Amino acid sequence: MIRVEKIAIHEFRGIRDLTLQLNGKTFAVCGPNGTGKSGIVDALEFALTGNISRLSGTGTGDISVKEHGPHVDSRNKPEQASVTLTVSIPSLGKTATIYRNIKNVRIPKIEPDDPKVRAVLDQVSLHPEFALSRRELIRYVLAEPGKRSKEVQALLRLDELETLRSTFQKIANNCEKAVAPLERAKKDTTDRLVTALAIPLLTTANLLGGINERRATLALAPLTVLEANTSIKDGLATAAGTNLTSRVPKTQALADLKAARDGVTSLTGASMVAACNGAAEMVTKLGKDAESLDGVSREALLKSALALFDDHTCPVCDTPWEPAEFRKIVTAKLQHFDQISRKRAAVGQVVLPILEQLEQISSGLLLVAAYGPLLNPVVGVEAITDFATTNMATVAQLKNLIPLIDTLDVLEHITSIPDAVVTTLHALNTAVAALPEPNHQDAARDYLTVGQERLEALWRASLDLKATEEKAKTSRAVFDLYGQVTTNALDEIYKKVEASFKTLYRAINHEDEANFEAQLKPSIGKLGFDVDFYGRGFFPPGAYHSEGHQDGMGLCLYLALMTHLLGKGFTFAVLDDVLMSVDAGHRREVSKLLSEQFPNTQFILTTHDEIWLRHMKTVGLIESKSFAHFRTWHVDAGPTEWDDRDVWEELDGYMAKNDVRSAAALLRHYLEHFSKELCQRLRAQVEFRGDAQFMLGELLPNAIGSMKRQLKAGKSVAQSWGQPENIASINALETSFGNAATQSNVEQWQVNAAVHYNEWATLQKADFKPVVGAFKALTEAFRCADCMDFFYVSPERGEKESLRCACGIININLLKKAGN
Repeated sequence: MIRVEKIAIHEFRGIRDLTLQLNGKTFAVCGPNGTGKSGIVDALEFALTGNISRLSGTGTGDISVKEHGPHVDSRNKPEQASVTLTVSIPSLGKTATIYRNIKNVRIPKIEPDDPKVRAVLDQVSLHPEFALSRRELIRYVLAEPGKRSKEVQALLRLDELETLRSTFQKIANNCEKAVAPLERAKKDTTDRLVTALAIPLLTTANLLGGINERRATLALAPLTVLEANTSIKDGLATAAGTNLTSRVPKTQALADLKAARDGVTSLTGASMVAACNGAAEMVTKLGKDAESLDGVSREALLKSALALFDDHTCPVCDTPWEPAEFRKIVTAKLQHFDQISRKRAAVGQVVLPILEQLEQISSGLLLVAAYGPLLNPVVGVEAITDFATTNMATVAQLKNLIPLIDTLDVLEHITSIPDAVVTTLHALNTAVAALPEPNHQDAARDYLTVGQERLEALWRASLDLKATEEKAKTSRAVFDLYGQVTTNALDEIYKKVEASFKTLYRAINHEDEANFEAQLKPSIGKLGFDVDFYGRGFFPPGAYHSEGHQDGMGLCLYLALMTHLLGKGFTFAVLDDVLMSVDAGHRREVSKLLSEQFPNTQFILTTHDEIWLRHMKTVGLIESKSFAHFRTWHVDAGPTEWDDRDVWEELDGYMAKNDVRSAAALLRHYLEHFSKELCQRLRAQVEFRGDAQFMLGELLPNAIGSMKRQLKAGKSVAQSWGQPENIASINALETSFGNAATQSNVEQWQVNAAVHYNEWATLQKADFKPVVGAFKALTEAFRCADCMDFFYVSPERGEKESLRCACGIININLLKKAGN
């Protein structure tokens, strides 16, 4: 991937104008809450992806990158809100610059505009998880198995596996749903065939018995088998004594009419009335629940949007979307309606017998309606065809369920039968009954003709059902096989991730959890995550482990996943305040872990805890100048660093306005910050305070005293080694440093540490200006004139070996010659 060399931020979020030199190394940003640390994270993410995750996703409401990415004073000038990122690309051995502004968020300017460079940067943009906050971190640990699976697979770029699995499942479910209607259709055609042939049960023996009896009447050869291509009326056209003109088969028509009348009458029966009332009661309850009612409507809308999405624009608002992002958002919203879906499914089970009966009745009505035009005189059948059409519309409404008010309306009218329907059925029955009785030959002909039609209908229904059952069986087998294969593959991946996770977690908790174990348990659509609790068994991380341990688990799991995903390409990650609930002792171990286990990864870390920052320095995670320390933030100026030039310039500004009170406060706060750093670097002894809140009088005199002791020790060591030239250079440094300390009058604070800085605010400009100059000179005396680095004692622990600066020009030996 990449490493960041430099970032320049202009009018972006809370930052007016800021440039940081990262030099491709791990870098920390420290400062109190609200000083602009997260603005750096947002800028990095924006430059690389064009997005700011903090301003998108669930819970952000009307917040957007376009509207709220620019600084509040530049919100009407989005072209001014920009980030320029200089990155090195180790795999190409090249350096590139990315410029992106809010106005043209999707069109970054890249130099050099090389296809290989763009390919690397495109890959980075596909991995927005390089920026990790505690909000993202904890979802890997405490999420439900289904959500964790999606989050982890998205990070591993395996989310298409889940998308394809969902597609296979949808296909299998749809194929299986298609079986039930075809089973009902086959039953209907079976019932009609049994009715037409007047047999008690549909068996081959019964069929051949009835058919051959009528064929014998017509002097036709008997049939021995019934197959799909068998015609039971074969030879009927040449049989003697048959009338082949079109007419109504009286016997079969009367049987069909009886079935139709019985079906219509059943609508007013007690069982149908009870079924409709029960369904109406459930629908009414669903409608009274405003959340459920809204959910049912929104669920339908979301499902339609998902089905109509063309991989380019939202079908509702025509907004362009990335396909994966659109489906992820809509699918996530649909998951909120699981409970509502279960309620809806329960109603669906209740109305299922109702709609099945309506389908059967409508089919029977349309069957007998065909007899009307064949009668003489013709019988009008509009009433029963309209009623059949109404019933089928009712069926469609019961299947859809929404709008709920329409479902209640159709349930109320199902048991109401129009008088015209009863009258029409009676008229048809009267007209058919009045037909002359057919002779034996005509009756046999009607039997075979109608039987052939209905037998063919049964065969078609059977073939359709069989084909659909095979399709359902095949689609379910494909889904099951895909699930098995992907689960096995994911299981192998998760085993590797699990092993890496355990190793990392043990490293930062070796004192009390050296034998820590964990289990990643993948299954179809889910990823279980249980951890050992001191040998008492495996439990979810949130069951017994503290919040700090959970954060540590989240970080270790993230690092294990990124290592598996990118391997040696894991060269860059942003950790935004991810471990603030971890205690100080374990932060040192985390720093050590990042430094030792990921030497080729550039981490950008933010923290509001100075102790956390010192741990990073102590273990070598960050170098002496690889950090930015923000002290405050103002809407007009943005974040302000604890940088010497910045502080002294600001002090000059206050003095020019004769604002001694503000200048005194700033100088005191800076000197407290400066003194903490010096005491750390010079290993000065300071009285311990549990709250780590040290006052200036407790720090600066001790830093000065430690510096003087190191210089004195250095002269003694040089004398033991017989190095007069070194003694002379140390004397010169000691003299200049002593003069600076005397001028600032700090040493007198040991008598009354509070007097000086408590009285600064009461001084006049002319009185306070020399104080500022004296302390500026004192701070300069603590640093090398060449590299401008503050002196420090090496090593940080154990016997003191040298007092030195970063460039090595000042390197005072503190180890005496043996025997002296």
